[in-house]
Amino acid sequence: MIHVKAPGKLYIAGEYAVTEPGYKSVLIAVDRFVTAAIEKADSVEGTGTIHSKTLHHEPVVFYRDEDEIIVSDTNSAKQLKYVITAINVFEQYALTHDIDLTHFHLTIDSNLDDANGHKYGLGSSAAVLVSVIKALNEFYEMHLSNLYIYKLAVIANMKLQSLSSCGDIAVSVYTGWLAYSTFDHEWVSQQIEDTSVDEVVMKNWPGLHIEPLQAPENMEVLIGWTGSPASSHHLVSEVKRLKSDPSFYSRFLEQSHACVEKLIHTFKTNNIQGVQQMIRQNREIIQSMDAEATVEIETAHLKTLCSIAEKYGGAAKTSGAGGGDCGITIIHNAIDKQAIYSEWRVNEVKPLEFNIYNGQ
Repeated sequence: MIHVKAPGKLYIAGEYAVTEPGYKSVLIAVDRFVTAAIEKADSVEGTGTIHSKTLHHEPVVFYRDEDEIIVSDTNSAKQLKYVITAINVFEQYALTHDIDLTHFHLTIDSNLDDANGHKYGLGSSAAVLVSVIKALNEFYEMHLSNLYIYKLAVIANMKLQSLSSCGDIAVSVYTGWLAYSTFDHEWVSQQIEDTSVDEVVMKNWPGLHIEPLQAPENMEVLIGWTGSPASSHHLVSEVKRLKSDPSFYSRFLEQSHACVEKLIHTFKTNNIQGVQQMIRQNREIIQSMDAEATVEIETAHLKTLCSIAEKYGGAAKTSGAGGGDCGITIIHNAIDKQAIYSEWRVNEVKPLEFNIYNGQ
C-alpha cells in the first residue's frame, strides 16, 4: 500500500493580483492534509475502486473505457470529479511514456476542515488533485519532478474550468514558504486543446514563477479563523469586474507587485521587521480594493482579528480572498502568542494552531 499526503495552504500576501500572470504572491503550506492511499486491484475483476471518506461510506467502483476512468453512478461521478479528472490526466500522460495502465483501489481522506465539516479555506480541491497525482506517480513509478506534478494537477484543474491562480496547487506540491506567480491561462488552455498532455507539461509556461523561500529566523505565523466560510470564486469574480476601471486596476496590480517583491527581499535578508512592514502595506493595498468592490473583503470579524494582533506587536491581514475564512499575523516568536489567542477567542475568532509544513 502506497501512502501520500498533500498539505493545505494559506496566502500570506499578493492576493487578487496573483490571478494575473506574472504578479507574485507568497503562500505557506500548513500541516493539515488530504491523504491518498493506493494499491493494486485484482486484475481478474477488471475494475477498481475510489473511496472518498469525506463523501461516501463505501468505495465506488470504476472501470476503463478506451483508457478513460468511468464511474457508472452519475451522482458519485459528479462528487468525485476532481479525483476522476486527475486520474484521467495523469494516465493520459503515462500512456505517452508506455506505461501499462492497471486497476487500483484509491482511498482519499482529509483533515482540512474542522470536525463539524466547516471549511477553513485551506484549498481542499487543490490538495485532492495533488494527492491523487502524487499517489499515481508512485504507483506507476514515474519519478516525476515537483514541476511536472504541479503541471499535471493544473491541467486537471483547468479541465474542470476552475477560476484559480493555482497557487494553492503549487504550495501543496512544493510545501513550506513559496513565492508564486501564475501562468498565461489562455496560452495553457490553448496548448491543452491543441496538443497532448505530455507536450503541455514539457513546455515552459509564460508567466509561471515558483520559488521556495526561507523564512527569517524567529518569525512565526499565527492563523485565526472567523468561523464564516468565504466564496473565493464569487469574490475573485467581483474583483475581476474592477478591471473595467483600467487606471484603478493597473495601479492596484503595480502596488501589489512592488510590495510583494519587497516582501520576498525581506525573506532573503532575514528581516522580520521588513516582513511585518510589507504585510501591513499589503493589507492597505487590499483595503483599497475593498473600498472599490461591491463585496466585503475585510469583514468586521477580520478587522477585529487584525486589530487584536496589531495591539500585541503582530502584523496582520486577511488571507486569500477575504470575505470570511482566515486572517494571518506575523510575529517575532518572543511575543506572547497566547495573549493574542485569548483575546481572539473572546472575540469569536478561533486560533488555528497549525504549523508550516516542510516536506514531501
